[in-house]
Amino acid sequence: MRIFFIFLMLALLIGVGLSLSLPKFQSTSMNLSVQESYKINQDSLSSPIPMKDFLLITPIPNDATFTLRLGLYSQLQHAITSVESISLPIETIIIKATDGYREWYLVLQGKYEKQSHAEQQQQWLQNNQIPATLILWPRNLVLKLRSQQ
Repeated sequence: MRIFFIFLMLALLIGVGLSLSLPKFQSTSMNLSVQESYKINQDSLSSPIPMKDFLLITPIPNDATFTLRLGLYSQLQHAITSVESISLPIETIIIKATDGYREWYLVLQGKYEKQSHAEQQQQWLQNNQIPATLILWPRNLVLKLRSQQ
């Protein structure tokens, strides 16, 4: 009987020790804001968009649509890390582009029908210490997005 009691106590101590070594539980509700803070364009991952399609040209076409570039990264993980470090109330998009030599991941914010709306948002971002560059939204870019993280 005494050996059974010692064995039971030993098993109990081992069980407690193992349960304390398990990783802490993280509720998915805590990650919702991160999950919804950015999207990755799936089509551009397999078929990068030419960088020239984002360039502001003069004169600007009447049917032009605009966006703001918040960053340009050589690796997808760097773009994701950058987006996660900025807390924006507006959805951010990561798109893969190419300049003919290298592939880049652009962090874009918004799609604006009017240049003045994009410039207002650019000013707001810059007032909040977030650098943003006004660029064109490519005509052939259709968003097929998936939430990340």
